[in-house]
Amino acid sequence: MNTNDTDLAARVQRLEDERNVVATLYRYGHAIDSGDEEAWLDCFTEDGSFTAAGRREGHTMFTVTGREELRSFIAGHTRRPYAFHSHCVIEPLVEVDGDEAHCESYLFVLQEHERDPRLRVFGRYSDDLVRGEDGRWRFKLRSAAIDGMLRGLPALVDGMPPEARSDAPVKG
Repeated sequence: MNTNDTDLAARVQRLEDERNVVATLYRYGHAIDSGDEEAWLDCFTEDGSFTAAGRREGHTMFTVTGREELRSFIAGHTRRPYAFHSHCVIEPLVEVDGDEAHCESYLFVLQEHERDPRLRVFGRYSDDLVRGEDGRWRFKLRSAAIDGMLRGLPALVDGMPPEARSDAPVKG
């Protein structure tokens, strides 16, 4: 392989890596909104963390770390048909360094409330991802910095009715 071929192969690999990192961002949103808990969990490493903090208040709203805490978090998160919302990311800036990547993007969540669409929250994601042995990119750390939130809406996090949670005790 000559130098031009090697350079081209490296550039193509970088583009593929960046595209696959962005695909993880999109998979996250589709999975959380539809309630596909296993697909959402698969967006994180086994020891991955997800945290959210209010920028103005400067306080952490929540932090969940590791497979079991992530599983409990997603079991209680609202989803269709109990709540209709869309987690969206825009303008992702991806930097890849071997099997690690960092991404900065804007976030917003649209939610239906009283039959009208509402902009629930907006802010930024700062994500650290790693490439797994299977070649998939997963979040090692997903950090949401909330710039603004519409007050008075029903909870998303831990908003599922207890009987509808996937981790609800089985009656019998």
